[in-house]
Amino acid sequence: MTTGDRIAVPALLGPTAAGKSDIAINVCERLGLELLSCDSRQIYRYLDIGTAKPSESDRARVPHWMIDIVDPSERFSAFKFARQAETIIRKLAARGKGVLLCGGTGLYFQALCKGLAPTIPEDPELRRTYLEMAKEHGLSAVYGELENVDPVSAASSHPSNLVRNIRALEVFAATGKPLSGLKALAAGPSDMVFDVMTLIPDRDILYPRINARIDAMMSRGLLDEFMSLLRRGYSQASPGLNSVGYREFFAFKNGLSSLDQTIALIKQNSRHYAKRQITWFRRQVESYCVASTLHATDEITHRIERFLR
Repeated sequence: MTTGDRIAVPALLGPTAAGKSDIAINVCERLGLELLSCDSRQIYRYLDIGTAKPSESDRARVPHWMIDIVDPSERFSAFKFARQAETIIRKLAARGKGVLLCGGTGLYFQALCKGLAPTIPEDPELRRTYLEMAKEHGLSAVYGELENVDPVSAASSHPSNLVRNIRALEVFAATGKPLSGLKALAAGPSDMVFDVMTLIPDRDILYPRINARIDAMMSRGLLDEFMSLLRRGYSQASPGLNSVGYREFFAFKNGLSSLDQTIALIKQNSRHYAKRQITWFRRQVESYCVASTLHATDEITHRIERFLR
C-alpha cells in the first residue's frame, strides 16, 4: 500500500512475550495486511516452540513472511534481512497488498528502516599481500591501487593511512564494489515510509507473562524439540541454537545443571533479554508507544488505518 508516492509500512515492535503476534494477526485480518516477521530467531527452521513461532492455523489466517527461511547452522545478518524484506514489501505493494512488520529484533528493523552496510570479513591473505607491497614499494603503491578501484575513498584518505586503504581494497576484492559505494547502502529505502508502534507492557505485567510462557513451552515439549535438533546434527556451535531457550539446555544435557535450574535460567535470561529490548527501543526508535494490551488491537488498528489513507 502506498502513501503518496511511497510504500507505507506500519511496524509493531516490542519485547518478547509482550503479546505482539496475537495483536498483529488480528490487525492484519481486519485491514487485509500480510505479516512480515522482524524476529532474528523465527527465521530458523525447526526452532518452533522456543521461538514462539506462529502456529499453522495462525499462518492460515494471515500470510507470514521471513519465517523458516534458513537452517539453524546458517548465519543470517541484519543486512540480509533488510534486503529480503525490502524485496517482499515491494513485491506485495506491486500487487496492491500491504504488510505489517512485527517483531522484537531492533537491529533488523533499524537495518530495514535506516539502512545498514553489509559486514565484509577481513581477508588475511590479501592483507599480507598489500603489507608486503607497502614494504617493498612504499605506501604510495597501495594508495595507487586504491585510487584505481575506489577514487572516492582514496580522495578522503592519504597514502600514510595504510590500514584504512587496505580495508577499502579488501572490500572491493570481496564485493566488486568500492567502499564508498558500499557505505551508500547504509541508507533507508527512499520509496518507503514507516510508522512505528512499540508495545511495551509494564514490567510487573511483562515478567510474569515471560515466566508463564516458558512454563507453557516446556509443557508443549521444548526439551524434546531441543533434543530433536541435536539428532538432526546441530550443536552448540550452530547459530540458531545460540538463542535464549535453547543454549541453556546444553548444560543440562552435559549433566552440569538440573532441569529445574535450566528452566529457571531460561526464565531469567528471557527477562534480561526483554529488559535489553525495552532499553534499545526507547533509545533507538522513535515510536508511538502502547503501554497496555487491553485495548491495543483497536488502538493499533485505528492508527494504521489513518497511516494508510
